[in-house]
Amino acid sequence: MSANTKFGRIVFFVLATVASLWSVTANAVPSFARQTGMACAACHTAFPELTAFGRQFKLNGYTMQSTPQVINGDEKSPSVQISAIPPLSVMFQTSYTDTKGAQNGTRSNFDFPQQFSLFYAGEITPHIGAFLQVTHGDNTGGFGMDNSEIRYADHFTVGDKKDLLFGIVANNNPGMSDVWQSTPVWGYPFAGPLSYEKPLSWGLGQSVGGAGFYVSYEDTIYAELNLYKTMGSGGQDTPLTDPFTSVATSAIAGWAPYWRFAYQASLDDNYFEVGTFGMNTRLYATGTGTAGPTNNYRDLAVDAQYERPIGNDSIVVRAVYAKESVGLDAYRESVDPTQANVSFHTINVNGSYHFGANKTLQMAYINTGGDASNAGALAAGLKTGTRAAVLEGAYYPWENVRLSLQYTAYSKFAGASDNASDNNTIYALAWFVF
Repeated sequence: MSANTKFGRIVFFVLATVASLWSVTANAVPSFARQTGMACAACHTAFPELTAFGRQFKLNGYTMQSTPQVINGDEKSPSVQISAIPPLSVMFQTSYTDTKGAQNGTRSNFDFPQQFSLFYAGEITPHIGAFLQVTHGDNTGGFGMDNSEIRYADHFTVGDKKDLLFGIVANNNPGMSDVWQSTPVWGYPFAGPLSYEKPLSWGLGQSVGGAGFYVSYEDTIYAELNLYKTMGSGGQDTPLTDPFTSVATSAIAGWAPYWRFAYQASLDDNYFEVGTFGMNTRLYATGTGTAGPTNNYRDLAVDAQYERPIGNDSIVVRAVYAKESVGLDAYRESVDPTQANVSFHTINVNGSYHFGANKTLQMAYINTGGDASNAGALAAGLKTGTRAAVLEGAYYPWENVRLSLQYTAYSKFAGASDNASDNNTIYALAWFVF
């Protein structure tokens, strides 16, 4: 393909992406296996954890293809090229949760389903692919848009025959585009009732929409930049809760930048990734959510991931440290002019040991600390603070079925150590994708 043709396709995709932002608007699904003709294990050590090949499949726009194609026009530049098999998948989760300190009537909860999702996930055309998810939750009463994105990806030769992968992405969750499980959207726990204080940008999924670009140089250096805005219809912003003030009609002022930078390498059997990511978000804190003073949330994180095979087994260790600094200009203007800015941190260190291909033991340690992360905690004299440990065993009778049992223990919960263990939970999950 000529450079001009590539450039034309990129320009078209950029324009289409920007236009889509003004309209109404499970990392592991079997439609990818059907499209590539490969087993789930090609992309996943155990779903939803990605292998090196799985990371490349995602970065290349979900477009690797081995199924029969419907093609019209010249073979080198067809007017249409689509799969004869639609890339559709289903996910179903059912769970049982038991919370130690809850009252008898609410202590245990059985969800059937906990989550039921439909996916269009795979190639749309050469160089363009999608991961589109709609989900019916156990308490929503209907289907809603879940994590979704569309990607364009292509390779270019730069310098001394070096490979540069260039991509454009539009999605509804900052960090969804990431390919490492050290970041929050795809991070551990992959499912469960664990509760702790998190930066604003870790919880914006389906409240915002955005687009940007990413590059991968020689499969070593990765960089990404996206811009996000509160989603809405007719030019009106949809409600977005300010996590500090709890104002439910907040909205992003302007555009919020999200950035990602990572370095990855393999040394013999050892693979590692180190990186950083973050987001800067200004939220209106008025009743209309479209004007007036703003609170500023600046999130910055560093992360790492390590992988190594051990005979037929393998080990994966992940870690992320994030700090959120909150500038409370709007809060000072409307509530308390003496309130200082606040900040808090979040640490999540976790790992998986895979026994062959069908059994996994996972552990995690979570620690948060710092100033009060919301006005309610501030009024109660509580600072940010949760300490928790998670232990989980998972069994895969088939590659697309995950049966797991998880225990979460708290030594501190939402700033208080007294009775923190009342929040300890046992969580059993059956997870099916087909």
